[in-house]
Amino acid sequence: MGTRMLLKKGQLLLNQWQSLRALPANVRPMQRFLFSAQIDCNQPLHLQSVSCTDAVTSEDGGGGSETIAEADPVTEQILKAEDERAIFGVIATSRQELTNIHVSAAIDGLWELQKRKMDSARELNEIVKQPEFSHLCEAVERNFPEFDNESLIKMLYAILRLQRDPSSSTVQQLVMESSRRIPKLEFAELSRFGVCLHDMELFASPVKGQLLRRLQEKLDEMTNIREFSNLMYVLINISSQAFQIKLVNKAMELLNSDDCTPSARDIRRIMRALTFVQICHKPLLQKCAEVLLEMVEDIEADDLCIIYHHHVILGFEHKELKSAILKRFTEIYPGVTCARTLAKIFEILAPEVSSDVKLHLEDMVCDMIPDMPLTSVSRVAHGLRKMNYRSVPILKKVSRHLQEKTAGADVELVTSIAKNLIHLNYRDDKLETLLGKQLVHGLKKCISPHEVSNIVNTLAHLNISHPDNLILNRVENMMHQFNVAEVNRVSMAVTKILQCEQKTQGCRAKYVNLLNKLSRKVVDKLDEIRSIYLFNDVMETVAVEGLDLSLIDELMQHYNKILHKMTPKAAVEVSQIISKMRYLQKPLLDTVAEVVVKQPHSVGFLNIYRILLPFSILNYQPPNSERFLRTCVEKFERSLDRYDPNFLIKIADALALQQKFPSKIIERLFSLEFLTKMDKVLEEMPADQYELCRFKLMQLNRAVRIECPETRIPWFHDDYCEEILKRRSHFSQPKMLLEAQSILSEVVGGAQFMRSWVVTPYYYSIDFECVLDADNTPLVCADYGSFLNKSGKMSSQVLADLMQWGSKKKELPPGAQRVAIDFLAPRHYCVNSRHPLGYTEMKKRHLEIIGYKYVRIPPYEWFSMRLATREDYKNYLREKILGSDDMLPSSKPKKSVLEILSSFKIRS
Repeated sequence: MGTRMLLKKGQLLLNQWQSLRALPANVRPMQRFLFSAQIDCNQPLHLQSVSCTDAVTSEDGGGGSETIAEADPVTEQILKAEDERAIFGVIATSRQELTNIHVSAAIDGLWELQKRKMDSARELNEIVKQPEFSHLCEAVERNFPEFDNESLIKMLYAILRLQRDPSSSTVQQLVMESSRRIPKLEFAELSRFGVCLHDMELFASPVKGQLLRRLQEKLDEMTNIREFSNLMYVLINISSQAFQIKLVNKAMELLNSDDCTPSARDIRRIMRALTFVQICHKPLLQKCAEVLLEMVEDIEADDLCIIYHHHVILGFEHKELKSAILKRFTEIYPGVTCARTLAKIFEILAPEVSSDVKLHLEDMVCDMIPDMPLTSVSRVAHGLRKMNYRSVPILKKVSRHLQEKTAGADVELVTSIAKNLIHLNYRDDKLETLLGKQLVHGLKKCISPHEVSNIVNTLAHLNISHPDNLILNRVENMMHQFNVAEVNRVSMAVTKILQCEQKTQGCRAKYVNLLNKLSRKVVDKLDEIRSIYLFNDVMETVAVEGLDLSLIDELMQHYNKILHKMTPKAAVEVSQIISKMRYLQKPLLDTVAEVVVKQPHSVGFLNIYRILLPFSILNYQPPNSERFLRTCVEKFERSLDRYDPNFLIKIADALALQQKFPSKIIERLFSLEFLTKMDKVLEEMPADQYELCRFKLMQLNRAVRIECPETRIPWFHDDYCEEILKRRSHFSQPKMLLEAQSILSEVVGGAQFMRSWVVTPYYYSIDFECVLDADNTPLVCADYGSFLNKSGKMSSQVLADLMQWGSKKKELPPGAQRVAIDFLAPRHYCVNSRHPLGYTEMKKRHLEIIGYKYVRIPPYEWFSMRLATREDYKNYLREKILGSDDMLPSSKPKKSVLEILSSFKIRS
């Protein structure tokens, strides 16, 4: 290049650089780039690059190749525009002069201006209605081959967010052109193009396959965490299992790199990718949590909500991060003014905080409900459901809001809200009628098996006239597409509908026939499942949503076909499912116990509790119970320092149900150091968790005191139990118990020979109590201590006398015995058998130790067909309480625990 030409080129570059420096400070970097990228309008409409020898040196001293050309007034006006009207004004006045650069700058500028606003303040509909926006789209369609790769992808990204119509011709043209250029796209462009495809819901598109192939070729070269995280969450769901592992390892590599500085959104995208494919990779999640913990104060509330939900879905708990998120929410929620954000915070924070914060949140939510979209109302209802809190003020406002906004709403959203309201037992006839109409309309149109099963299940629980023909036809037509969980959902709905007395005999027959078909369908579907992990996923869904008793046997028996595939990981999942379902499947539990005994090192110190829990709840001991329980205890004892106090109490409680009281664990639990630490932990707990933890600690203290008096652990829960009794000072007596009381009084010879609703020593509640002498003759109860009638007011004197059976007038005669009588409910037994649960059996054991003869009246006997008349009931109770010869107590009186304790001279 000649000297004169070089000087001319240098002068041009200098003028260009001065123009860039003269731009206002608030002009965005991308706008600066576009300004510097202008070319002569008479040249072809395509960005051109200048060689490195003609590059402009930046202010920080770095040099590089930049795209430059002489600026023009149109681009300058677009870049300096402060609102959308100004951009459209420039486009309208310069329509004949527009070039590709002008079009690209205008579209990018429109999205940049919208991006700065809150979601609720964006004016996307107004923008796409403008004729100038249509003109820009037409210009893109005419000249799209002439745009460079970066401009093409950025325009696609911006138009998708502005127009939100993936079927428009402009978007389709840009997608096709971008897909042709995939082999030449840089990582940043690949990343943004992948996000566009995801936003268009092209989840299994061949174009994504091309992106995946390019990522597989260049994965090792990626160093930018933002670009990688975008591609990871977009492509992981179509990747092979082997490549998913490579993506996880690459994420770990980038997060551990000193050159990588991830943002909260990068971490969020990585976690979202793991959620898509349900990979709970604990090292990666732990690393993500550590990174987030350092920046939690700077993360936006919406991002924190998403991160929190990903942890919940993946079943991963990082206590420090969870505490930090909840603390952050507690600090910022009073200043939240966005209704959407407040609803998200309420859903997470309300179930976890103290009553004062809950009440404040409730007041704020009440005020903002009229401004909430239905998605936020659904979050509020779900938050109430998680708390099991029937907040009448919120529910009334939700009801009014729904009556105004339900018309035309998404049927899946309406279904979700209706299910939450049903769970909270909130009834509003007008609202239920309106919801019913919306759901019926949705049932006619929906084509998804999941939606059909959800709508049918929700309709069954509404107090409306059910559209029987529509339900029968839709379920019949969709049945072949249902999976096991959906069949269970519909079966529960049909069972609920059959409970309606208004149904005609012909209608009932159709529903019964449908129920039989559903049962056969389950059998067919189960035969297709060979993976124990897949079947565990199905059973987890069924356990959460509820069980249809007509199907549960078929579901549980299928485990017998895949027992040989049991692994430690599957054993943990199975144990959690059984704990929720209360279904006693002995071969399945035996296999779980065998896996633990053979591979104890493959079960984590937290998971060993989850495995032990169903054995304790169901009161079941496997054939190898000694080895199994010894293995569990050894695992617990090796990890004592790793458990938090609340979890350690749960472990000891589960062992107590199995009559195991390891000295090392008991000594740790009842040490002064532990109890002092426990007091601090309890102060920070939410109200519901506080009550549960205190109750379990009381149960454990009681169990150790009664079953292991030699440990000399004192009983220190008098005040707590008395406080509970004061809160329960008024009870409505079930009609069944009132009838039983009348019959029982005739059996024992009158009301003076029995007591009702009694509290025993150590605060067990029993339905009735009587005193029998050595000949099984009832004695007058008033002669042997006062009793606590829960239906009346309690006095402090009565509470003070409880531990000594009240103010006794005289001692029991030799051979006499107190009899405790409990009428049990189905919840005290396993779902599928007459086997009593762990806590039911523990109560029997404890009452017998402290001197009672314990009589249980099971529901399957009391409500059986053989008890038809009042005389039948009297004979039944007479046999159970007074007993035959083989039921008579031993002539030698039992030594009670009170006598044992007195021998140790331990103060109560």
